[in-house]
Amino acid sequence: MDNTIQFGKPLGPPSVLTIGSFDGIHLGHQAILNLVLEEAKKFGYQSIVASFDPHPREVLFGDCPELLAPGLERTELLAAYPIDSFTLIRFDKALAQKSADSFVRDVIVGHFNAKTVVIGYDHRFGHDRRGDVHLLHKLGAELGFSVVECGKVEVDGSTASSSSIRDALLAGKVDLASSLLGRYYSLSGTVVHGDGRGKRIGIATANIGLMTENKLKPANGVYAVKAEVSGYAKRFSGMMNIGTRPTFDGGSEIRLEVHLFEFDQDAYDREVRVEFVERIRDERKFESVDALIQQLNVDRDRCTELLRKIA
Repeated sequence: MDNTIQFGKPLGPPSVLTIGSFDGIHLGHQAILNLVLEEAKKFGYQSIVASFDPHPREVLFGDCPELLAPGLERTELLAAYPIDSFTLIRFDKALAQKSADSFVRDVIVGHFNAKTVVIGYDHRFGHDRRGDVHLLHKLGAELGFSVVECGKVEVDGSTASSSSIRDALLAGKVDLASSLLGRYYSLSGTVVHGDGRGKRIGIATANIGLMTENKLKPANGVYAVKAEVSGYAKRFSGMMNIGTRPTFDGGSEIRLEVHLFEFDQDAYDREVRVEFVERIRDERKFESVDALIQQLNVDRDRCTELLRKIA
């Protein structure tokens, strides 16, 4: 169902509103969502989360950034919260040119009938991102809405933000990313046919074709993972390689290959969701296939020990 809004429609009932990209639904976002629910319950207003489609970068700069939780994944994460309405705002060049003042009057008040606006500690909006919490307080006094600013959420000195999580993943620090997300970072896709080389060397792997191309992939390397395979109730422990397979002169194509422990069934065309627990090592080129096999056996033992206590 298309829930993208069209401006100019009649106002709905009074609302508690938050607007943002909500990429990842990390701990900072979760704090905002909980504030929306608390404020809505306090005043008896409907709770609304609004985001943008397409991503503003796609309109402003012509590129679609790799995201922590694209499309359906973001929607599924939001579904865990009893928000009354998750709405998409169609982002186009006209909206990009709308001043912060007009955005508040036309969208926040004029369309959503917001009586309370909940924002993050660093929220900016409107043309050239000129709108901020100070403008919201000023216009709120004029237009009849209050502003609730959610404080920064930190874990061991690191801020829970989409940018900090992206930086962590691109550095291979999946454990840090997971602590800021409040869950393991994951990739989902369908098992596709590879060249069968893993099976021939005694470590069969499933090649994953991502469900969403603009999903951010962690840095190349070997990871300890937990995985769910469609059709199986059990979560499997395993290890995953992200990279170009330099020992086999794999070229420049990035491949996602997961070896699941205690799984010997045909997984082709099944959906797999892989959760990243810890990075084990860099991907590197070995002088021989035998040297690679020896290292993979060491990797498997290490991953088995790491994952032993994780359900």
